[in-house]
Order: sequence, then C-alpha cells, then structure tokens
Amino acid sequence: MAFLIKGNRITMDAYDYGLQLPIDVEEGTFEPTDKMLFELKKSKDSVPLISKEYVNVLSDTNLFRFFLEFTEKESLELPPGNYVYYVKYIKNGELRDTLVAGEDFKIKK
Repeated sequence: MAFLIKGNRITMDAYDYGLQLPIDVEEGTFEPTDKMLFELKKSKDSVPLISKEYVNVLSDTNLFRFFLEFTEKESLELPPGNYVYYVKYIKNGELRDTLVAGEDFKIKK
C-alpha cells in the first residue's frame, strides 16, 4: 500500500492493503489501557465506513503510536475518492477527545 502524508492529509492508492502507516500522538500522558479510535467517513456528516480501535505499541507514556492498516476486504470496499478521517482518544472506555477531526483522506486510482 502506498501512503503519502502531508500535514494531516493522507493519500493512499486504491485497493492496496497490508502496509502499516505509523501514526504518532504526542499530546498527553498515556496509560497502557488507553486507546485511539480511527474512523473513516465519506463526509463529515456520514456514518463511519471504517472504525478501528488501537492500543499503544510503545511503552512510552508521553507518546502514543499505532499503525493504521487496512485489510484486503476493507480496501476493496473503498473506491477511489475523497474521504475524511478522525482520530479519537479513548480513556477508561470513554471518549476523552477528538484529536483529528474531519481531515482529508484521499484514495487515488
């Protein structure tokens, strides 16, 4: 899968899957039980097409890293086009903050 990141904008090749895109969150102090929720939507007002929870792959309490990865099935269900994505911080099972809200996610041919 080819990913390109510019600022908060993510671009990927259509129908690719399997490559992991590292995403780092540096805002806050994190516990081992904290999670990040990644959501991909067609538009800001639509329901999520993809929703995935991630745990921190690091033991560092000042940096939260997860690897965004789409399965073959997920990738095949996302035709080329423009989407938006969200990254939300979950602590003790509750939404604490939306860290990335409705940023561009493009799937190109």
